[in-house]
Amino acid sequence: MGETMDLQYIFTSLDGRINRAKWWAGVVILGIISIILGVLIEVIFGTGFFGGFLATVVALALFFPTYAVCAKRFQDRDKPGKMALYGLVPSLVASLLDGWGLTGIGDQLNIIGWLCVLVNLGVGLWFLIELGILKGTPGPNHYGGDPLAALT
Repeated sequence: MGETMDLQYIFTSLDGRINRAKWWAGVVILGIISIILGVLIEVIFGTGFFGGFLATVVALALFFPTYAVCAKRFQDRDKPGKMALYGLVPSLVASLLDGWGLTGIGDQLNIIGWLCVLVNLGVGLWFLIELGILKGTPGPNHYGGDPLAALT
């Protein structure tokens, strides 16, 4: 019936292709992990230096799994997986700037904060459309066989 999800492959390999459903599952899992760890860090350690340091460690730790998920999805669209870095690196920088308190105080964003918001909004919209909505290449492509072929 349904194909099982190989989480190790999804989060650690840059090879091959994944369909939209696996991309969404990967993004949701990473998002939940990020939110839980972010809340725990803020509740336990606050937003001071050590809390910011731990938030940085989490952002860096989740970077490669996020890259792996997005790279395989770009490859499903017959585009180089490295294209994911064009969005993920600026988003990581924006997250780090925010974690280090360089984007403003409280709800008052400074110019860096607004630039970070715009970067994340642009990347989020691009990835939503490109990876979450548009179909992959039907049949085999440069990066492997059609991930949906096994489901039919």
